[in-house]
Amino acid sequence: MLSVFNSRIALSMDTLAQSRGLRCLAVIAMLGALAACGTTQTTPPPPVYIPPEPVIDEPVDIEPEPVDEPVATGLIPPHMAERDIARVALLLPFSADNSGARSEALRLLNAAELALFERGSGNLLLIPKDTQGTPQGARSAALAAVEDGADIIIGPLFGPAVASAALVARQADIPVIAFTTDTTVAGDGVYLMSFPPEIEVARIVEYATRQGVERFAYLGPQSRYGMAVYASLQENAALTGGHIAAESFYTGDVEAMSRASARLAQGVFEPLTPEEADELRGEAWVPDPEAPFQAVILPEGGTRLRALGPLLISQAVDPLVVRFLGTGLWNDPDLLREPALHGGWFAGPDLDARTSFETAYEAAFGNEPSRIASLAYDAMSLAAHLDGGELGFSRAAIEEEQGFLGADGLFRFVGTGLIERGLAIYEVRSRGLREIEPAPLTFEPVEAF
Repeated sequence: MLSVFNSRIALSMDTLAQSRGLRCLAVIAMLGALAACGTTQTTPPPPVYIPPEPVIDEPVDIEPEPVDEPVATGLIPPHMAERDIARVALLLPFSADNSGARSEALRLLNAAELALFERGSGNLLLIPKDTQGTPQGARSAALAAVEDGADIIIGPLFGPAVASAALVARQADIPVIAFTTDTTVAGDGVYLMSFPPEIEVARIVEYATRQGVERFAYLGPQSRYGMAVYASLQENAALTGGHIAAESFYTGDVEAMSRASARLAQGVFEPLTPEEADELRGEAWVPDPEAPFQAVILPEGGTRLRALGPLLISQAVDPLVVRFLGTGLWNDPDLLREPALHGGWFAGPDLDARTSFETAYEAAFGNEPSRIASLAYDAMSLAAHLDGGELGFSRAAIEEEQGFLGADGLFRFVGTGLIERGLAIYEVRSRGLREIEPAPLTFEPVEAF
């Protein structure tokens, strides 16, 4: 009976193995126990696990999945979606605390838009950015310009803001055309589209030297601007064979200016007699070889300059004997009302080019441009000129040796970031400014060092 039972179990096991495969060892052990019912039970030995032989394959180099690098497309207005856009960021203090700075920012923006309309192609995009009149605001504006894909940055207006924006622009390899006269922020891709006093002093000193002036004097403020003029006077007088024979600085109001005038010339000159004055008026001016100094530079403008001239005359420094020299601050029609300044010389931009710009600006916006609005016009015109050129907005293109013609005449940038300008020489007359030497039409080749 037991053998029959076992036979059936074995048959069932065969069928089960064929239909479902082997079961776990626990089930087999249980069935074996049933088959051995009535016999002495022994503990079966534990199963022996034999690990499989490891499979060693040849190392395979796995190619990394290609990753598409992001393409910086920049700001794309819908109407310019199909164009090859060149982007010009304009950084100005539109929301500065100072109302004068805000007003100037709008005039500069107007002038840039005028140049874009007159000179730009259909693919040139102007992107205004607000610096808020602070270095931190300028940095944020520059970062936004980089994010928008700017090819060139125009502005900011003030030196500290330029220095802050320049740090961002240099990292992104974007050139900057700024408006400040602070030459310390220029260079390494930052160019100054302004009228630094150094270039005006160099031009007027060179001209005065050709008229026979050897001994110069300085009377002016002990400010950053004044000291820049003084240093340039020293340098350029030495280059032309002259020197500074007298100097006097002041800090403060008209009283301080009066004391400085006395220190410069009190007791140095003898007052002219009426006969001597009449004789000198009828002759062309020639430097007096016996005069303690033959020309004096006055780096002031506006009401302060109109006060400084008479103060010198009160010390017997007569413009019939000593030629009064000025900087770009003298380019002011209100100065024509001050007789003490008549006969004075200063260097300034070409008046014909300036007049053309002012006429176009007034026709477009209904008011007169500020004195420096032309800087934005010329900077935007330069961007339009560079757009599409073989060198693009590179430094080599910006530093084109032949220079460019703008609203203030001929100009070019050098590797230091400073500007060279073709300036005319003007004489102040009661009825207006008289051009006594025109601005050059071309530049001399840049000297190689």
